[in-house]
Amino acid sequence: MADLAVLSLLWTLCSLPIITMGAASAALMRCALNMNTGEGNWRTRHFFRYFRRNLRNATPMWLLYLLAAALLTLDLLILSGAGGASARLQRMAAVLGLIILTFNAVWAFALTSQFENGVIRTIKNAFYLGVSWLPRTILMSALWLVPVALAVFNPYILSRIIVLWPALFFGGTAYFCAKLMVKPLTPYFEESGIYLSAPPEEDEEDFSE
Repeated sequence: MADLAVLSLLWTLCSLPIITMGAASAALMRCALNMNTGEGNWRTRHFFRYFRRNLRNATPMWLLYLLAAALLTLDLLILSGAGGASARLQRMAAVLGLIILTFNAVWAFALTSQFENGVIRTIKNAFYLGVSWLPRTILMSALWLVPVALAVFNPYILSRIIVLWPALFFGGTAYFCAKLMVKPLTPYFEESGIYLSAPPEEDEEDFSE
């Protein structure tokens, strides 16, 4: 629980510039996956190492998602007061686009944190995994969207517990999502030589002769 709290705070701090939220999310998912695969590297120094390593790939991918989400949300706001069948279809299309975007994003930052691929290929792989493991994708998306759902449907409850998200819930959400990702990603972990049982800690001195 303490580790998850630290990861939540690190993610919140590194996401404050907004533009760095992609790299922070990739670092968070890498640490959460390490917890679930037994790799053991999820301390503060590892988070910042993964954060720096993912700035190049995760940042443009995050900006792409942010732009797409902003356009779809703007479309919804513009059409919110419009009537007619055409406006309803456009609203449905915008909502569907946001759902697909969320389904893709929950996989994409985990993938870019683990594998060296370009932005487009990572997005394609995320789409493939999202469709192939749809029930898990829906559950992961629902976990990440809890604050949004509370903001829309019950802002009073959100105002009472919102402090818990940067203090604990972001790390907890990432941890449970990573747990759901282990089975789908296991074949790729094995190909990449990633540990599925606890290895020796990185950066620790070896005192054996």
